[in-house]
Amino acid sequence: MKNDNWTIHFTWVKAHNYGNELADQLAKEAVSGSEAEIAYNKIPKSAVIRELHEEGEQQWQRERDASTKGLITKLFFPIIRDRLSKRLQVGIKQSTNLTGHGALRAYYHRFKIIDDLKCVCKMGPQTSDYLLWECELLRKQREVLKNRIKKAGGNWPITNSDLTNEYTKLFQKFVNSINFENL
Repeated sequence: MKNDNWTIHFTWVKAHNYGNELADQLAKEAVSGSEAEIAYNKIPKSAVIRELHEEGEQQWQRERDASTKGLITKLFFPIIRDRLSKRLQVGIKQSTNLTGHGALRAYYHRFKIIDDLKCVCKMGPQTSDYLLWECELLRKQREVLKNRIKKAGGNWPITNSDLTNEYTKLFQKFVNSINFENL
């Protein structure tokens, strides 16, 4: 319109004039008429945002499922929505355990920082799974975790996913009890 040298003026129009009433009548006929096509559906902004969020989350889940990366984290949180719904206090210990990255001998061995990937207990490779389920040095902490889960109505053994999704706080206490400096 600017290129065609249009001039636009805004003016106040009395609410009840013939043109306004005619426009209202035509709009009502268009909406109530069965042959009329819907030209405009008003969708709340919140619904659009929610739908876009859900579509993005679904795409993220598909890409994550197709990826070979993050395998340890996927054991704990196979469904992205479950992870997003949790309020985790993710510190170094929790991050190390949920990702398998950080102060683990298997991780250091992978990057040739150390020669031996065995746990200090000398029974197996020091991975997050090994520390959680098998390491003899963490037997007491594991027993406390097991008893607390059973007291809360859970079963043992338990999956990594159930551990983080059903017993988040108990799992966090277990991980925080690990002294990585001595392992």
